[in-house]
Amino acid sequence: MQVDVLIVGGGIAGLWLLAELRAQGVNALLATDELGKGQTIASQGIIHGGTKYALTGKVTGATLAIGDMPRLWRAALNGEGAVDLRKVNVLAESQLLWTSGGLGSRMTGFFASKAMQSRMEAVPRDAYPELFRHSEFHGGLYRLDEPVLDVPSLLETLRERLTDALVQVDVQRSGLQPAHNGYGYQAVLPNGQVLAITAPQIILTAGAGNEALLTSIACRCQPPPLLPKMQRRPLQMVMVRGNLPLLYAHALGMSDKPRATITSHRDKHGKTVWYIGGQPAEQGVGKPAAEVIAATRHEMAQLLPWVDFGGMEWSTWLVDRAEGCQPDGGRPDQPMVQRFANVTVAWPTKLAFAPMLAARLRTELGMLASAEASLDIAVEPLPTPPVATSIWDMG
Repeated sequence: MQVDVLIVGGGIAGLWLLAELRAQGVNALLATDELGKGQTIASQGIIHGGTKYALTGKVTGATLAIGDMPRLWRAALNGEGAVDLRKVNVLAESQLLWTSGGLGSRMTGFFASKAMQSRMEAVPRDAYPELFRHSEFHGGLYRLDEPVLDVPSLLETLRERLTDALVQVDVQRSGLQPAHNGYGYQAVLPNGQVLAITAPQIILTAGAGNEALLTSIACRCQPPPLLPKMQRRPLQMVMVRGNLPLLYAHALGMSDKPRATITSHRDKHGKTVWYIGGQPAEQGVGKPAAEVIAATRHEMAQLLPWVDFGGMEWSTWLVDRAEGCQPDGGRPDQPMVQRFANVTVAWPTKLAFAPMLAARLRTELGMLASAEASLDIAVEPLPTPPVATSIWDMG
């Protein structure tokens, strides 16, 4: 099979790019086993606008880079442009940021920042959600103009719109192969049939899977080519399931990371799950799940002492954030793109960066429409990958 562009990896980065290319008439195909498997399905669905990157009171490079993302996503949610997300379930149009009492003057610069004033507003006390109307809450409450999306709904919407450009493959047995003037992709379908795909442009958006794809090239080529390097920044996310109110909020502390970032989700049984990131997820790396849960329960008792967490179900989930390698191992401020031969390796860094990454790839690679795909063997219809199971429904 021959196409103009082959995308390997079915997270939000690959799907957003595929939607834009197909809308422009580019003959593009995406290969993966499950849509969103890995980082995308494990994300909290927050379309960041940079607020959480400015918690020290300084506007960072990441804040500036990501600041326009909510606007671009809202345009897609309204059906404006090539990526139509009107069917996506929006969990919350905005988020809350709450402070505990006694944070001190350190936060004055943050709340006075012009960059932040355009993205957040104080919530009047008479408009507080019921959770924060308790007499024990003595902090401040702010509304952030950053939506939260239901990630399985996002993936299902894109799957429905792009079905004819998706192919399910066995990623363990599929991979890049040296070919004339570059590389091709050997796709092993679920039934064992092998499909050789050639494309002038191959784009890897497989997150942590990019590493395995690159390693397989190094093993097949002698001498091995100089390939992009990937880094992993792990998290241990925490989940608590039970009779909880819906909450989409960041608890602000003295660090440059939230004391907790909480999003709410419904599992397949209709129960509410709080999915907790921020400091608990960062500090839980490499620790036993029981220890992480105990520390998070203690933190939640400090943040929301009036909430009874008795009888709740607690669990954790390990997530590897895969990114282009940084000299200091820190988080890149923007998506990263590296190229060799006819292969481009892309890491979006954050779910919210998907539109920026797609725009950058289209510009740098000059992708244009050409003739229809050629298919030399009878493999149609190609199997379509399913959406990955949500984290709170696994196990």
